[in-house]
Amino acid sequence: MTDQKHRINYPKDEPEDEDKTFENEINIKQKSYIKNQNQSIESLKKDIDRLQEEYDNFKIISAGHQKINGELRIENNELKERIKQLEDPLNKFRKEGKV
Repeated sequence: MTDQKHRINYPKDEPEDEDKTFENEINIKQKSYIKNQNQSIESLKKDIDRLQEEYDNFKIISAGHQKINGELRIENNELKERIKQLEDPLNKFRKEGKV
């Protein structure tokens, strides 16, 4: 009887099915993680494409603005030159007292 009192009850080994369930759960989590990562990558690629298109549009607009700005500078310089040409005779007339 003393042997029975000191006997230790060890838990039974886990059945194989539980190990497979755990492995399946890990596989499912990994697949889900990979799927989420792939979706994130695709989303980032779409963002990159959209941003590249916007950048290209801004470059086109900027080039147009630069061209117009250059034309306006030329026109502005021509007008300043005409004003100077018109001011000289006017100042001459003023000095002579005709205006």
